[in-house]
Amino acid sequence: MPPPPATIDITAARDLAGAIQRHMQAALANKSLKHKCFSKLNIQSQEFFEFSDHSVLSNLYWGVENAEAALDSHSYEERESRLDASEKMLQIPASLDGSGATLGIPNAYLLCSSFLYLAAVEFARAHHWRGAAHFLQAVSICPRVVCRELAPGIWRELVPLLVGRGVGEAMDCSVALDEFDDGMIDDAMRWIAGRYKPWLMYYQIMSAADSSRTDAVSTPLSGVQKSCKQRIGVKANDPNRPTTNQESISNDVQEELRVVSCAPTLERRRSIEAQARSNPNTKCLKDILTESQPDTPKSSISDKLDDDTFSESCDEDEEEEYPNHIGTLSWNARTSIGKKRRGSLNIDRTNMECINRSFSTSGLKSTYQYAPHHGVWRRAKSLSSRATQQLEETEQNGVVERIISKLCFTEELGKTEVDYTVEINTIYQALNTKTGLKYSLLKDMILDQLIISISTSKEDMVVRTSLAILSTIITSNTSAVDDIKRKGLHLHDLAAALKRRMHEAAILIYLINPPPAEVRTLELLPCLVEVVCTASTSHRVGPITPPAASLMIIERMVTSFDPETNSTYLAAITPPGVLSALVRAPRRDSLDEVASLAHILAKSMCFDGKCRRYISQISHTTPFAALLSSNQERAASAALEFFNELLKTPRSSAISLLEEMKKQGSSSNLCTLFLLAQNSTPEYRVLAANVLLQLEVFEDTSAKSTYGEEAAEALFEALQREESPQTQALSSFILANLGGTFSWTGEAYTMAWLVRKTGLNLSQHKNLIKTYDFLDQSLQDGGVDSWCSKIAQRILKLGTRVFEALDKGLKSKIRRVARESLVATAWLGLELMKGHDELRHAACEILLHSIEQFVHPGFELEERLVACLCIYNYTSGRGMKRIMSLSEGVRESLRRLSNVTWMAEELLKVADYFQPNKWRISCVHSQILEAGTKCSAAVTALIYYKGYLCSGYADGSIKAWEVKGQTVTLVLERKEHRKAVTCLALYDPGSCLLSGSPDKTIKMWQMQQRNLECIEVIPTKESIRSIDSLGELIFVTTQNHKLKVIDGSRKARDVVKNKNVKCMRVAQGKVYAGCVDSSILEVMISNNRQQEIKGPSKGWMQNKPIRSLSLYKDWLYSASSSVEGAKMKEWRRSSRPQTSVVPEKGSSILAMEVVEDFIYLNCSTSMSSLQIWLRGTQQKVGRLSAGSKITSLLSANDMILCGTEKGVIKGWIPL
Repeated sequence: MPPPPATIDITAARDLAGAIQRHMQAALANKSLKHKCFSKLNIQSQEFFEFSDHSVLSNLYWGVENAEAALDSHSYEERESRLDASEKMLQIPASLDGSGATLGIPNAYLLCSSFLYLAAVEFARAHHWRGAAHFLQAVSICPRVVCRELAPGIWRELVPLLVGRGVGEAMDCSVALDEFDDGMIDDAMRWIAGRYKPWLMYYQIMSAADSSRTDAVSTPLSGVQKSCKQRIGVKANDPNRPTTNQESISNDVQEELRVVSCAPTLERRRSIEAQARSNPNTKCLKDILTESQPDTPKSSISDKLDDDTFSESCDEDEEEEYPNHIGTLSWNARTSIGKKRRGSLNIDRTNMECINRSFSTSGLKSTYQYAPHHGVWRRAKSLSSRATQQLEETEQNGVVERIISKLCFTEELGKTEVDYTVEINTIYQALNTKTGLKYSLLKDMILDQLIISISTSKEDMVVRTSLAILSTIITSNTSAVDDIKRKGLHLHDLAAALKRRMHEAAILIYLINPPPAEVRTLELLPCLVEVVCTASTSHRVGPITPPAASLMIIERMVTSFDPETNSTYLAAITPPGVLSALVRAPRRDSLDEVASLAHILAKSMCFDGKCRRYISQISHTTPFAALLSSNQERAASAALEFFNELLKTPRSSAISLLEEMKKQGSSSNLCTLFLLAQNSTPEYRVLAANVLLQLEVFEDTSAKSTYGEEAAEALFEALQREESPQTQALSSFILANLGGTFSWTGEAYTMAWLVRKTGLNLSQHKNLIKTYDFLDQSLQDGGVDSWCSKIAQRILKLGTRVFEALDKGLKSKIRRVARESLVATAWLGLELMKGHDELRHAACEILLHSIEQFVHPGFELEERLVACLCIYNYTSGRGMKRIMSLSEGVRESLRRLSNVTWMAEELLKVADYFQPNKWRISCVHSQILEAGTKCSAAVTALIYYKGYLCSGYADGSIKAWEVKGQTVTLVLERKEHRKAVTCLALYDPGSCLLSGSPDKTIKMWQMQQRNLECIEVIPTKESIRSIDSLGELIFVTTQNHKLKVIDGSRKARDVVKNKNVKCMRVAQGKVYAGCVDSSILEVMISNNRQQEIKGPSKGWMQNKPIRSLSLYKDWLYSASSSVEGAKMKEWRRSSRPQTSVVPEKGSSILAMEVVEDFIYLNCSTSMSSLQIWLRGTQQKVGRLSAGSKITSLLSANDMILCGTEKGVIKGWIPL
């Protein structure tokens, strides 16, 4: 039996397309195709149908309906519109994966239905080659669905046609058609699809090239098109009818199309082939197509395939990959189907040299040339100006046909060792310089085939090669991006390739630059991180590497979304290993790549302060400093963000950064930063001024340099720009911390550094201030003071302009700006204290009134303390008399602060010296906060910890609240105790929180990044009523009225053995115990020496235990049925109180708090209110109602807070 012919001529292809067209026309005419496509969808005829949540089925349904409506339409415009709409809708189900199912319907069925109606659309447009190709695509997906369900009988028309034309001579005709079983039919149809579809695509291109207008098969009007015209009822010569592309062809085109396969065309093609053969190393398209069809061993089909169910047959068909199965099908009587063997396209090195010569000699100068000794393409001369004029000559040498035929069989791209990337790109660029339909179709052909191979091929090398070619085309011609998007390159196909570790897909994704919303849905970040981390195994495609492309995509992902999404992405890239890979990814000579890295590192440092130290260690400033001097605004902006974030480190580390920048060239950096500070946008002008000022101060340039003064002026000018709140806030933050320091987490610690200078030592006061860890090593940095002095001296050269700008900042309505202006005022005041009498006096006159407001209750404790520091520094020397002008309110606030800082007490002494004053105390209180949640149990304990108000509850839970002014926000809630939390206390080692409970446990908590974690559980033998600590020692009172101490080894012992203890206080190395018999014991902790400083009550008062003790300065107050108070020395000397407060007769005092001016009492006769007594005169001046029974009490920062049995926390401050 002779082998089948290797070539499929245009007549055979035309007859195949005609048979398919006739079958489709009949199926569309009687609506049978529509009914069969819808049979599995269970869709009933109805006027309206919509799948709200099932867009695939919805698009299939409406795509079919639009196609049918187009054929029935009597309006030309409506027909064309419906055909376009149908094509767009059908593309959705046509892009499904062949495996699996959609809403219970096999995807193979939906794919076949979609491609059949896409074929109908193309036939209606007279695009017969395309229509036939779509039909064969459906066959290649699942021949069983097409031949038995959707288009039954089509195989009976095609198989005899092939044998009759000689194409199927290998088929033994002794097997009658009626004897074909299902397996033979499937194999025959699959062979037809795989054999014919590339040739149909080829003739589509060549027919369009010959006609320069259309791709019609034979007759001027095909059956489907004629049917459409007859249904529309419009005559071909109607002058009112719109003219289509097909009908704008001149009259001789019809004849040309009709004789495509006749002698003149064949002679022309033979002439071209003869010219190509004149060069033995060049082959034309038809030759390559012939070589790609290998002989296939003959085999028997007597063993018929099992008649599987529909789903099983789909599974089998899905294993067959289009276009992997391009081979000949041969069989004889009653023999089984043999395995197909794929053909290979052998293009050797000689052919590559020929291609290179072809482009060189024809005037098409390739950008790359082949190097025979190395087997690689090397850069050569650019395209010459004659390339456009001599494209036809190149085509005649067979190069264009070679490339297009290669693309028709895309599976062959990955089989040879030759890299076709540069060759195909050169062809595409040459075609791009030509105008006309012919060249547009050739370009479209190249792009179509590359996109198909990316989306359908299962061969990794094919996909890799296609990705590389497409990336190279886009790199050379950015306008190709729009063409690729228009042709439907799906982002999920590129994502799938990337997930298959084809790193070249990252380059294509970057070049296409899809919208961030599309990228968000694909979960690309893990793959991109993998590409970056495996940079050693990646190869460059064109001017960019996969790691660099991944880097720039990551930059878009961490900056383009809402803060929550950006944080999710940043969390994935901040591990040290990923950061190291990111730093290695960009090429140092690529500004875009280094700028992307700078942007990512800056965002990473903002997101996770822990990685700031690591980034400062692995990053070299040289490439980032080069960005500053670039002409690209994006690059310079990224560098400024990076350097500003890197300067948010402890002062010693920031100085090291400045030293490294100095080594790279101080004068050039200073000049560049100066220009940026002058010419950038307002925000980046401030950032440039920050870096410039610090670098200039560090280098200590000559006094003639104006860089530092210009930078300082830029910062203070921005501080006064109220019309630009964002710029004003940025400049105030920079000014606040120029002279201070940061922690390694990037938190500004200048405020904490200043607070330490006010003498804040007590743990209970430090814990009123949030965010600061007073044990942080940045606060131990000895270089902060010297740096503060140097930079303050440079700024003070501006004179009073500095303080005028600061005064405006202090008065800002933006709380953050006012607070940070106060900090800047404070550290500048430290330098003014050393001299500058005239300037300090002028500053005092300008600033004092604005500073006073921060001293009053209602502001944060750290703000009140820093304001006190400012008043102390600015009123020294000649400004001391300015203290006389302080208002009574300011003096009263200073008096209340005197228990916290010695500076307030010193200022009061000066004020009394110049102007003795009889203090008038305001007794009016204002409620400033109320907090609570639904279903809350009674609030049984209150304390401030790490700046958060922590509350213990009767249900065993602990909650942490953030208090900002009058706003209270629940930060976290933990429930570890089995019973009520009766007490809370601070534990200095490790900055921990202690909680006690009747469940006989003490739990130790630690706050880490707004998360409260239990780090230790200490078991006890008795229920805990109250708790306190000193160093590593923990003191508790139990339910049985015992006072015990637990040491560092967690061993407990009794402190007081001969008395029952009701309450206690720990202070100044001593424990004060209030006993059941109304006595008070003072216990020296170091040696356990005990002294009774108040004796027990006698007579009828002996059953009145001391329920509360309070220490204020050097006074001790006790509460039982009355309040008694005296200085410590008086208690020890005479055991008698100096003052006494007696509430209502017969009442007992349940809780007590003492502050500078007031004593607050909660009595048994009025358990839902607080009585206010003046501490100095022991007069009752008011009452505060809590609304329900008070169960806990706390005083902090001049506030009085109480918790109630309904779970509500309320707070007041004196006005």
